[in-house]
Amino acid sequence: MTLFDFSDLIAEYGLPVQIIFSAETKGHYDDQTGEWVPPKPADPIDTTAVVIPYSSNEIYQSGGRITEADRRLIIQADIPIKSTVVCDGHKYSVEQELPYKAYAGFNQYELKWVSAFEQ
Repeated sequence: MTLFDFSDLIAEYGLPVQIIFSAETKGHYDDQTGEWVPPKPADPIDTTAVVIPYSSNEIYQSGGRITEADRRLIIQADIPIKSTVVCDGHKYSVEQELPYKAYAGFNQYELKWVSAFEQ
């Protein structure tokens, strides 16, 4: 049971996002052929989440760790670290989790902007 229910606020103020999960399984060698079998990526999911830019004060106090392109994500789902979040045509990498799910029903994640030159 959560103490506070923010699901209505997330639904009302959320944006459509796509989550591309990091490969949770490792590749392996096939027992019969001995060939390398790469990990199979999970299917991306489309959902709703609140995506918030950091304030200029938070960026300044981070000492360069956070930039203007980075975002904060508030979502009711659990997302593995190093997954990719696509929002409004921009890609972000999930870097840190602040779990509030036990008492507020959501998790907060730090998103780092992924350069257009990175794959």
